[in-house]
Amino acid sequence: MISILMPIYNGIEFIEDSVSSILSQTYGKWELLIGINGHPENSEVYLLAKEYEKRSDKIRVIDFYNSKGKSNTLNDMIPFCNYDFVALLDVDDIWHNKKLEIQSPLLDRYDVVGSKCIYFGDRPGIVPNIPTEDLLHVDFKKVNPIINSSSIIRKPLCYWKDNGIEDYDLWLRLKEQNKQFYNCPQILVKHRIHTASAFNSKGHTNQVNELLKSISTK
Repeated sequence: MISILMPIYNGIEFIEDSVSSILSQTYGKWELLIGINGHPENSEVYLLAKEYEKRSDKIRVIDFYNSKGKSNTLNDMIPFCNYDFVALLDVDDIWHNKKLEIQSPLLDRYDVVGSKCIYFGDRPGIVPNIPTEDLLHVDFKKVNPIINSSSIIRKPLCYWKDNGIEDYDLWLRLKEQNKQFYNCPQILVKHRIHTASAFNSKGHTNQVNELLKSISTK
């Protein structure tokens, strides 16, 4: 069973595509938690998302109006998860309908399972060059090999730091703990590139350099 986390601050206009891609999954053992953050209590964004509970009894929308930022919201969502594995889907991304079916058999062996992705939106058709299959011998300090919206993680390992590069930070910490990673070679995620994308709209070079420096001095 997989708990899917979808934190939302910006991007509510894309929710129909992302939720529909979950509802169309051929693997049905999931729940979806939509967490609205950074808006006043009972905001319009929360009320719009709340309508999706009518689509399935496996969807819950929670108003995290006291949570600030994506990392804090993700951490606040974990106690609401009913299942042992956590999948992430940004509201502006889309899953292939067989994503969970393809990844689920790997969860007994690996701590984090991702996949390849393809860009759409402002940079359509580009497939990022990331390593696939077992990532045991991949140097995570040279490449961030896990696409955030492709990842499924063991729930006890889920903790994000509020530093602007929360996904890469988590992968690096788990790699240092000798956790096992696997990337499916199939393209199972469409990652939307647009000017409002949280990561694409601002530079993170300094944060990445500082993070890598802190690891290299341990």
